[in-house]
Amino acid sequence: MNKCILSCAIAAAVVFAASAQAEDLTGFFVNGGAGHVDYRANINNQFAGTAGGTAELINVGYRTQFIGFEAGYTDLGNISGNDQVGDSYKLSGKGFTFGMNGHFNPTKHWYISTRVGGFRWRLDARVTTGGSSLSGYDQGLGWYAGAGTGYDFNRNWSVGVAYNYYSINKNYAGIGKMDIGSNVFTVDAEYRF
Repeated sequence: MNKCILSCAIAAAVVFAASAQAEDLTGFFVNGGAGHVDYRANINNQFAGTAGGTAELINVGYRTQFIGFEAGYTDLGNISGNDQVGDSYKLSGKGFTFGMNGHFNPTKHWYISTRVGGFRWRLDARVTTGGSSLSGYDQGLGWYAGAGTGYDFNRNWSVGVAYNYYSINKNYAGIGKMDIGSNVFTVDAEYRF
Protein backbone atom coordinates (compact mmCIF):
# COMPACT_ATOMS: atom_id res chain seq x y z
CA MET A 1 0.00 0.00 0.00
CA ASN A 2 2.76 2.45 0.98
CA LYS A 3 4.71 1.55 -2.20
CA CYS A 4 1.64 2.42 -4.31
CA ILE A 5 1.22 5.78 -2.58
CA LEU A 6 4.94 6.52 -2.95
CA SER A 7 4.86 5.59 -6.67
CA CYS A 8 1.85 7.84 -7.29
CA ALA A 9 3.51 10.72 -5.42
CA ILE A 10 6.70 10.36 -7.48
CA ALA A 11 4.74 10.21 -10.74
CA ALA A 12 2.77 13.34 -9.78
CA ALA A 13 5.98 15.16 -8.86
CA VAL A 14 7.55 14.29 -12.23
CA VAL A 15 4.47 15.51 -14.12
CA PHE A 16 4.31 18.79 -12.21
CA ALA A 17 8.07 19.33 -12.47
CA ALA A 18 7.87 18.86 -16.24
CA SER A 19 4.90 21.24 -16.37
CA ALA A 20 6.84 23.83 -14.42
CA GLN A 21 9.60 23.71 -17.06
CA ALA A 22 7.20 24.07 -20.01
CA GLU A 23 6.58 27.42 -21.71
CA ASP A 24 4.30 29.90 -20.01
CA LEU A 25 1.00 29.80 -21.93
CA THR A 26 -0.55 32.83 -20.20
CA GLY A 27 -2.82 34.79 -22.53
CA PHE A 28 -5.90 34.63 -24.70
CA PHE A 29 -6.67 31.59 -26.85
CA VAL A 30 -9.16 30.30 -29.39
CA ASN A 31 -9.70 26.61 -30.11
CA GLY A 32 -12.05 24.48 -32.09
CA GLY A 33 -12.78 20.90 -32.92
CA ALA A 34 -14.83 18.66 -35.17
CA GLY A 35 -15.76 15.03 -34.86
CA HIS A 36 -18.40 12.48 -33.96
CA VAL A 37 -21.19 12.58 -31.36
CA ASP A 38 -22.96 9.57 -29.88
CA TYR A 39 -26.32 10.26 -28.20
CA ARG A 40 -27.66 7.95 -25.48
CA ALA A 41 -31.23 8.65 -24.35
CA ASN A 42 -32.92 7.54 -21.12
CA ILE A 43 -36.44 8.26 -19.89
CA ASN A 44 -36.97 7.70 -16.16
CA ASN A 45 -33.65 5.83 -16.04
CA GLN A 46 -34.86 3.41 -18.72
CA PHE A 47 -32.75 3.10 -21.88
CA ALA A 48 -34.53 4.69 -24.86
CA GLY A 49 -31.97 4.36 -27.66
CA THR A 50 -28.77 5.65 -29.23
CA ALA A 51 -27.90 7.60 -32.36
CA GLY A 52 -24.89 9.37 -33.83
CA GLY A 53 -23.97 12.42 -35.83
CA THR A 54 -21.32 15.08 -36.44
CA ALA A 55 -20.29 17.64 -33.81
CA GLU A 56 -18.38 20.92 -33.93
CA LEU A 57 -17.22 23.24 -31.17
CA ILE A 58 -15.39 26.54 -30.76
CA ASN A 59 -14.09 28.23 -27.60
CA VAL A 60 -12.38 31.46 -26.64
CA GLY A 61 -10.81 32.20 -23.31
CA TYR A 62 -7.93 33.33 -21.17
CA ARG A 63 -5.43 31.04 -19.49
CA THR A 64 -2.99 31.93 -16.69
CA GLN A 65 -0.04 29.55 -17.04
CA PHE A 66 -2.01 26.24 -16.97
CA ILE A 67 -5.56 27.06 -15.77
CA GLY A 68 -8.04 29.20 -17.69
CA PHE A 69 -11.61 30.25 -18.28
CA GLU A 70 -13.51 29.62 -21.48
CA ALA A 71 -16.76 30.39 -23.24
CA GLY A 72 -17.91 28.77 -26.43
CA TYR A 73 -20.50 27.24 -28.67
CA THR A 74 -21.09 23.55 -29.35
CA ASP A 75 -23.13 22.15 -32.23
CA LEU A 76 -24.07 18.56 -31.44
CA GLY A 77 -25.27 17.99 -34.99
CA ASN A 78 -28.55 16.28 -35.73
CA ILE A 79 -30.06 12.85 -35.90
CA SER A 80 -32.90 11.87 -38.17
CA GLY A 81 -34.84 8.87 -39.31
CA ASN A 82 -37.94 7.67 -41.13
CA ASP A 83 -40.09 4.60 -41.44
CA GLN A 84 -41.60 2.75 -44.37
CA VAL A 85 -44.90 4.66 -44.29
CA GLY A 86 -43.41 8.15 -44.63
CA ASP A 87 -43.18 9.21 -40.97
CA SER A 88 -39.92 10.96 -40.10
CA TYR A 89 -38.16 12.83 -37.32
CA LYS A 90 -35.19 15.16 -36.94
CA LEU A 91 -33.59 16.23 -33.65
CA SER A 92 -30.70 18.68 -33.33
CA GLY A 93 -28.81 19.88 -30.27
CA LYS A 94 -26.60 22.87 -29.65
CA GLY A 95 -25.67 25.28 -26.92
CA PHE A 96 -23.31 27.71 -25.25
CA THR A 97 -20.61 26.64 -22.81
CA PHE A 98 -18.89 28.51 -19.99
CA GLY A 99 -16.33 27.00 -17.66
CA MET A 100 -12.73 26.30 -16.75
CA ASN A 101 -9.96 24.47 -18.58
CA GLY A 102 -6.44 23.24 -18.02
CA HIS A 103 -3.49 22.73 -20.38
CA PHE A 104 -0.65 20.74 -18.79
CA ASN A 105 2.68 19.74 -20.35
CA PRO A 106 4.27 16.51 -19.01
CA THR A 107 6.99 17.07 -21.66
CA LYS A 108 7.97 20.10 -23.72
CA HIS A 109 5.57 19.35 -26.59
CA TRP A 110 3.08 16.78 -25.29
CA TYR A 111 0.04 18.21 -23.49
CA ILE A 112 -2.94 16.94 -21.53
CA SER A 113 -6.07 19.11 -21.41
CA THR A 114 -9.15 19.13 -19.20
CA ARG A 115 -12.34 21.18 -19.17
CA VAL A 116 -15.54 21.42 -17.13
CA GLY A 117 -18.46 23.84 -16.91
CA GLY A 118 -22.06 24.70 -17.64
CA PHE A 119 -23.90 23.98 -20.88
CA ARG A 120 -26.88 26.13 -21.91
CA TRP A 121 -28.48 23.67 -24.32
CA ARG A 122 -31.26 23.84 -26.89
CA LEU A 123 -32.95 20.92 -28.65
CA ASP A 124 -34.95 21.44 -31.86
CA ALA A 125 -37.31 18.70 -33.02
CA ARG A 126 -39.39 18.16 -36.14
CA VAL A 127 -41.75 15.23 -36.63
CA THR A 128 -43.70 14.46 -39.80
CA THR A 129 -46.48 11.91 -39.60
CA GLY A 130 -49.63 11.30 -41.65
CA GLY A 131 -48.82 14.18 -44.00
CA SER A 132 -48.64 16.81 -41.25
CA SER A 133 -45.55 18.25 -39.63
CA LEU A 134 -44.92 19.41 -36.06
CA SER A 135 -41.87 21.25 -34.77
CA GLY A 136 -40.74 22.68 -31.47
CA TYR A 137 -37.80 23.26 -29.20
CA ASP A 138 -36.79 23.07 -25.56
CA GLN A 139 -33.85 24.43 -23.62
CA GLY A 140 -32.22 24.15 -20.23
CA LEU A 141 -28.98 24.20 -18.27
CA GLY A 142 -26.74 21.14 -18.11
CA TRP A 143 -23.02 20.56 -17.76
CA TYR A 144 -20.03 19.38 -19.75
CA ALA A 145 -16.65 17.82 -18.95
CA GLY A 146 -13.80 16.59 -21.09
CA ALA A 147 -10.18 15.60 -21.47
CA GLY A 148 -7.74 15.50 -24.34
CA THR A 149 -4.15 15.13 -25.39
CA GLY A 150 -2.00 16.44 -28.19
CA TYR A 151 1.11 18.20 -29.40
CA ASP A 152 2.22 21.81 -28.82
CA PHE A 153 4.19 22.82 -31.92
CA ASN A 154 5.28 26.05 -30.25
CA ARG A 155 3.94 28.67 -27.83
CA ASN A 156 1.12 29.57 -30.25
CA TRP A 157 -0.12 26.39 -31.98
CA SER A 158 -1.26 22.94 -30.88
CA VAL A 159 -3.32 20.06 -32.28
CA GLY A 160 -4.82 17.09 -30.52
CA VAL A 161 -7.76 14.79 -29.86
CA ALA A 162 -10.39 15.08 -27.14
CA TYR A 163 -13.39 13.45 -25.54
CA ASN A 164 -16.20 15.61 -24.10
CA TYR A 165 -19.47 14.68 -22.42
CA TYR A 166 -22.49 17.02 -22.61
CA SER A 167 -25.40 16.41 -20.24
CA ILE A 168 -28.92 17.35 -21.35
CA ASN A 169 -31.74 16.50 -18.94
CA LYS A 170 -35.13 17.80 -17.92
CA ASN A 171 -38.29 16.67 -16.11
CA TYR A 172 -41.55 16.68 -18.06
CA ALA A 173 -45.03 16.37 -16.55
CA GLY A 174 -46.63 13.10 -17.60
CA ILE A 175 -43.39 11.75 -19.10
CA GLY A 176 -40.79 11.97 -16.34
CA LYS A 177 -37.09 12.69 -16.53
CA MET A 178 -35.52 12.80 -19.97
CA ASP A 179 -31.73 12.41 -19.99
CA ILE A 180 -29.67 12.62 -23.18
CA GLY A 181 -25.96 12.08 -22.71
CA SER A 182 -23.78 13.15 -25.62
CA ASN A 183 -20.33 11.60 -26.02
CA VAL A 184 -18.27 13.76 -28.38
CA PHE A 185 -14.93 12.68 -29.92
CA THR A 186 -13.07 15.45 -31.77
CA VAL A 187 -9.84 16.45 -33.47
CA ASP A 188 -8.89 19.88 -32.08
CA ALA A 189 -6.61 22.83 -32.86
CA GLU A 190 -5.73 25.79 -30.63
CA TYR A 191 -4.11 29.16 -31.28
CA ARG A 192 -2.71 31.18 -28.36
CA PHE A 193 -2.17 34.94 -28.70
